[in-house]
Amino acid sequence: MVYTLDEARALVPQVRAVLLQLAVLKSRQDDAHVALHGLLSSNGDPEHAGEADRHERDIREIGDDMRALLQHLGDLGVQLRDLEMGLVDFPGQRDGEPIWLCWRLSDPELAHWHGTDEGYASRKPW
Repeated sequence: MVYTLDEARALVPQVRAVLLQLAVLKSRQDDAHVALHGLLSSNGDPEHAGEADRHERDIREIGDDMRALLQHLGDLGVQLRDLEMGLVDFPGQRDGEPIWLCWRLSDPELAHWHGTDEGYASRKPW
């Protein structure tokens, strides 16, 4: 799959929504990990077993939800580069050569690109 700049820009709202969902899920998963580790540090107190099971189940379910969202991005051909930054690349072409159309959540629009052998630090304005 190769996108024109306009096609990739049209997908940005959908990709933005997925990235925001991933960020919320990641935060929830991190919180559940912290809570679980706090319970486990109580040396397996039986009073905490049910709560620990709930956190483990939450962590698995959140992981499943995250994998589904990542699969959705993959189905679109979009490469997640950095979840914390909200950085993604769309496959594209420039002057007949393959490139990555580079966008991050804080960008007002998709307006950068870089070569397939380069990364974020090498991105250039369109």
